[in-house]
Amino acid sequence: MRENTAMGMDDTIDPRKIETEISRRKHDFDIISLLRLLFFMGYSPEEIIFKSYNSLCSQAGLIKRIQFQQEPFKNVTLTLNMGLLSAQGTLPSYFQKTMDEGLINLQSFYLFIGYFDHSLICKFFESVYPELNLNRSIDLEQIKSRYIQMLDLKSCATLDWLFKLVFPELDICVDKCRFRRQLAMNPLKLGVTSLGENAVFGDKTSVSISAIKVTLFCDEELTSQGYPWPREIKKRLKKEVFPILATLGIDLEVSLVIKSQKQWVRLHGSSYLGYDKIRGNTDQYKQIRIFKGYVASS
Repeated sequence: MRENTAMGMDDTIDPRKIETEISRRKHDFDIISLLRLLFFMGYSPEEIIFKSYNSLCSQAGLIKRIQFQQEPFKNVTLTLNMGLLSAQGTLPSYFQKTMDEGLINLQSFYLFIGYFDHSLICKFFESVYPELNLNRSIDLEQIKSRYIQMLDLKSCATLDWLFKLVFPELDICVDKCRFRRQLAMNPLKLGVTSLGENAVFGDKTSVSISAIKVTLFCDEELTSQGYPWPREIKKRLKKEVFPILATLGIDLEVSLVIKSQKQWVRLHGSSYLGYDKIRGNTDQYKQIRIFKGYVASS
């Protein structure tokens, strides 16, 4: 009773009466509301057992039966019109025929099927309602990241969609391009290195690679909060975009085009070289490179 009081329930209310009322009004619940209520009542995911209802025809509702049990241990069993034994189940008809003919022990068979039923139904609800977090070890942010990684993140269309989510205030243009990447090489050693197409002079060389160029367009040099757009773009790239692209590994160039600038260049702490407009310059479209390089997990 102390646990229920700490959760905000009146200590004068008999929990057994609440459980009886829930069992009686089983058809008034949808599954997500029922699970949230059980969590509020103090039931952990490990104390919720899912079972399927043996039926050959479709039922009127999803929840068939709710059974609370305190002995020998506290748990609640939710019998649902889904799973292996339901009308829509994947269990071969052979098993149903065997049960009808009385060739197997029904109670033992239900316990055996129930083991798989609980796991399958629990996994189904975890995927459909990840916010419930039935398994406490599941990281919702990690699941969302894996869903995004199923997309082709090297596609221009997918990157255009991703950058529009991160920068809804800006116009986006995504194209394929090529630029040269610097590679560290082992220096030549007399009498050791063999000259050929793979040998280079010096400790580094550059190669032409295929990359993605993202151009962002803004009308003003400052955000609505008064921050310079270059600083804001770097912040969002580091927080939102790079963690997603790092798992894939991609050569990327991000540039900002400012269509209109109102401030002249001044020497102060928040000034950006190449960002402020120089007096007498007639070019109204200033382009700033925000990032260029290879994005990968360290």
